[in-house]
Amino acid sequence: MKRIIKLGIVLFFVITCTTGCWNLTEPDELAFITAAGMDAAPDGRIEISSQIAVPSAIDVQQNQSSIGKSFLVVSAMGKNVMDAGRTMQGKLSRSLFYEHRQAIIFGQSMAQRGVGDMLDMFVRNPKSEIRSTVAVVKDGTAKDLLNIKPKFDPFSGLAILRVQSSVGSTPYFYRHFLSDALNEGMTPLVPAFHIVGKNEFACVGAAMLDNTADLKLKGFLNAEQSFLAYWMIGRQSTISVTSVVDRDGGLATIRLGSLKSRIRVILTDSGKPAIEVRLSGGGSVIENNSNLDPSKGPDRRIIEQKLSDSTRQKVEQLIDQVQHQYKTDVFGFGDHIHRRYPQRWKTLKRDWDQSFSKLPVSVQVTLHVKDPGQSNSAMKRFI
Repeated sequence: MKRIIKLGIVLFFVITCTTGCWNLTEPDELAFITAAGMDAAPDGRIEISSQIAVPSAIDVQQNQSSIGKSFLVVSAMGKNVMDAGRTMQGKLSRSLFYEHRQAIIFGQSMAQRGVGDMLDMFVRNPKSEIRSTVAVVKDGTAKDLLNIKPKFDPFSGLAILRVQSSVGSTPYFYRHFLSDALNEGMTPLVPAFHIVGKNEFACVGAAMLDNTADLKLKGFLNAEQSFLAYWMIGRQSTISVTSVVDRDGGLATIRLGSLKSRIRVILTDSGKPAIEVRLSGGGSVIENNSNLDPSKGPDRRIIEQKLSDSTRQKVEQLIDQVQHQYKTDVFGFGDHIHRRYPQRWKTLKRDWDQSFSKLPVSVQVTLHVKDPGQSNSAMKRFI
């Protein structure tokens, strides 16, 4: 019994003396990175910019509505990401902490050079946060965008994430970017932002990065084109469509939800693949300046047909432009061919960009008015 008691006492002291956090780092010893920006330097190096949270400023903003920044931006140049990060660390008295990063932003110059070399660090480094949203700055630098204080959000990364959601697009995280970059049948379509003036930035469309050429920038789609492209690949939840619907040039706008997309691969008589795109959605009429009454069946069907035809034409124009001007598959047609006809894909993937530009594509759009709105006729009739 005495031996058991002595053994218990020894174990008690061993446990109490060997437990605890011996390598504990206090929060006030860390620099929390909320967003990272990458720009191309003229000498061939890259410039890394980190947006770092200032906790005391965040607390002041929440309690006193301060107009000061809740962050600071530190930049450094290097041969690669970690080389620049080491130089950046030398400028700070706190250790860089990457786990809270919300955004990875590429300046246009970096995107034009190619961002393929950036993939390894973000995957290999265990401290890297792959749930960060990814964006490209059109006609600007990531450093300048990170220095802008958002109107409602404390950090640029959070603002970029919320802007994508507010326009009905699914936020584009790094894991999505990595999946598209490694997919031989699809080109990454990355949200693009533009700096407006000195203190604002806005979502202006999407950037196409060529995964057959070190993820170099191929070009940009405007906002409307990007929403249609996202609809086709299942990354758009809502969209507004406007078109002329009567002989007098009257316009009607419908806010669509329940967006659906179906991409079907068929083989022609010659054995070559062709694509059928089927888009559908339904929503409410949110503006009507035409002579048609959407609460009446015949008029509603006219509005639906006009909006469907107009949207179909825009999608066809978008596909034609991407096929012949950019020759890069942002719609994932190659991925669908790979899944449906894997043996056929083996002969196409070697020169897919050229095959994609010659691929026959048909489009069908079906839109439905579920709610005519709170007014039957256009308000101009009562004026």
